[in-house]
Amino acid sequence: MSKGVLCKFFAHGACLKGEHCEFAHDWKAPSNNICSFYQKGICTYGSRCRYEHVKVCRSSSDSPLPIELPYGGAVSTAASSPPPALGHDDMLSDDNHVICSFSGHGDCPRGEDCPHIHGDLCPICDKRCLHPFRPQEREEHLKSCEKRRKHMEALRCSQEIECSVCLEAVLSKPTSAERKFGILSECDHSFCISCIRNWRSSSSTSGIHLNSAVRACPLCRRLSYFVIPSVVWYSSSEEKQEIVQSYKTKLRSIDCKHFDFGNGTCPFGTSCFYRHAFHDGRLEEVVVRHVGGDDGDAVVAKDMRSFFRTIV
Repeated sequence: MSKGVLCKFFAHGACLKGEHCEFAHDWKAPSNNICSFYQKGICTYGSRCRYEHVKVCRSSSDSPLPIELPYGGAVSTAASSPPPALGHDDMLSDDNHVICSFSGHGDCPRGEDCPHIHGDLCPICDKRCLHPFRPQEREEHLKSCEKRRKHMEALRCSQEIECSVCLEAVLSKPTSAERKFGILSECDHSFCISCIRNWRSSSSTSGIHLNSAVRACPLCRRLSYFVIPSVVWYSSSEEKQEIVQSYKTKLRSIDCKHFDFGNGTCPFGTSCFYRHAFHDGRLEEVVVRHVGGDDGDAVVAKDMRSFFRTIV
């Protein structure tokens, strides 16, 4: 009996049973595209589910179960005839249908007889994956594609960038941990992350100020107080700021191990990029004192973290 029903795994190119499958592997067979999890009330995909969400309602205890179809009307489970077929134009008017996976990645073998929506062509990834009736989903996909395109373009332009210390192409290094740039905040010289970290940790400080020896660029000697690891190199100041802000945002979601939820003291004070939060979720309150410098500019005298920690 089930041999007359199209195998839904075969329809998506994922049937592992082959000729031993109890369902039909023939595009002319009627499709069985009803989500059994939705009928049980446990489908977690919601509107993103690729199968039909049809409701089964019982009119009486003795009567057969009528199925409410998404295109209107109902059919009894006791009826032997299949439900009326949907036209492709009728299905395109319902935004509850998902986009055909075959159409999204190429050509759909069922063409106009496909029970799924054939999406609009994305101008960036050149795939028919834009849902015609979900503007928010379309916008999210376009933003994701544009972000991916920019990343791939930046990755392509970064292939030939060499480290100014070891003179090797950064993205051609043997291990993935080494294939990262170490971006200095105050200059535009390129370094691999391992070379610039070794420089800042092993520079001799005898007779030289700490800032000049450790935090300065090896080439231009400009002070940079932090290094940003990145898998791509920037081509403009705007791209550099975007990389820096993305790095800081990521660190702000990580708890500082030195602060230790208020049990420790962070040596970086107000310059720490990590999150300083207590066990109850409260963020540490920071008050910075400013005093006038010799040149008339206001400078930071001392942060008040420890003071507020003692009175909380």
